[in-house]
Amino acid sequence: MAIADATQLIKDLREKTGAGMMDCKRALDEAKGDFNEAMTILRKKGMADAAKKSARATKEGAVAFRVDGKAGAIVELNCETDFVAKGADFQAMVKTVVEKAAAGQLKSVESADADLVKPLIGKLGENMALRRFERFELKGPGLIAGYAHQTDPAVPAKSGALIEISAPSEAAAQSPELAELAKDLLLQIVGAMPKYLSRAEIPAADVAKEKEIHSEILRKEGKPEAQIEKIVEGKINKLFYQQWVLLDQVLLRDNKQTVAGLLKAAEAKLGGPVAVVRFARYQLGA
Repeated sequence: MAIADATQLIKDLREKTGAGMMDCKRALDEAKGDFNEAMTILRKKGMADAAKKSARATKEGAVAFRVDGKAGAIVELNCETDFVAKGADFQAMVKTVVEKAAAGQLKSVESADADLVKPLIGKLGENMALRRFERFELKGPGLIAGYAHQTDPAVPAKSGALIEISAPSEAAAQSPELAELAKDLLLQIVGAMPKYLSRAEIPAADVAKEKEIHSEILRKEGKPEAQIEKIVEGKINKLFYQQWVLLDQVLLRDNKQTVAGLLKAAEAKLGGPVAVVRFARYQLGA
């Protein structure tokens, strides 16, 4: 084979697979110049390399969201280093994954990992994985919105949130007031880190455990048994519900109002019931 032809084959193989020049040359030598066979060799090598790297920790990466009409998604994609997370190849992968998630084209983390993420491992030389994703789709009038928190435009977001809000009408759903409400709630969710939307979502066992802990503390402090139950209820409201339940939280931007109060005020402006249907908050690695 002429040197010029061999060089072009190596170049074409590199463009198609993302593998290094020397890997492409070795694959072509092993395949005796057969381009398709060389691609198969590189694919097998990439899968083997990915398997070797899969045990390595992925503590960096990105949180991203996308809203597309009446649907939206949030994803967390992990890698090993901050250097790769900021790179164009990884960012392109994040964009592809979140677009497919919003479009409803991701069936599971495992299948998305195998089809989209793993092929990039061989090219970038470190472990990567789609850790999780969630997709929301409106069933009636409302709004889906997202937010990803960045302190530096050059560094991928490490936290973010997605929210679904129901509205009393399509007109209300399209209003700037609802968009502003969504923005306030997203900032609240990312900043205040609620675990639950409402008290009804909390497992009864978790509440019972909290009550048991506070009761034991009060007994050790010598509080009368007859007063303990009432004191514990107050502590659960302030130290548990207000910390972890979104609707019970005090607003970060206005400590005289709760999230529930903010929603009530929005109902008066929008002419009917307004409610948070669900939310997802992602923190890289948490």
